[in-house]
Amino acid sequence: MRYILTLLFALAMVVPLSAQNNEPRQEERAEGHKEEQKKFDPERYQRELEAFICREACLTKQEAQAFFPLYREMQQKQRAIYTKMKVFDKAALCDNKAAEAVIAAYDEREIAIKKLQQQYHKQFVKVMPATKVLKFIRAEERFNRNMMRNFSRRPQQPQLQHHPNKNK
Repeated sequence: MRYILTLLFALAMVVPLSAQNNEPRQEERAEGHKEEQKKFDPERYQRELEAFICREACLTKQEAQAFFPLYREMQQKQRAIYTKMKVFDKAALCDNKAAEAVIAAYDEREIAIKKLQQQYHKQFVKVMPATKVLKFIRAEERFNRNMMRNFSRRPQQPQLQHHPNKNK
């Protein structure tokens, strides 16, 4: 009798567990589908960014035609600065001299980006009113902030953190 009750109890525990295992698989499939939809598409990003800027800065068609080639040129030069300055070295996390060099390179990159933006902002004012340039600057910041916020809401796999100073 005791054996039968234990067997029934074990069976009663296994049935709900197998039913629960099917649900995550369906959710994983749905998550995978959502994941495919949310992959970063640079062309789509650029189209949405330009449409947002046009709308927020109230650009006319003529202003947009004069502005966006300059803007794309600025973006290309910014990307070149970012890719050229990939100096982050894991050794810098443990070595003060290397860390100082990385910090200096990081600061130089940020200064170069700001100088580039300043140079192009002066060119933008030549093709459209300064009020629209200011609206563009704010719109670009708002768009990128919203994109990052949406990107961070995506479900992500937990990642292991490596702490070089922690002893296990």
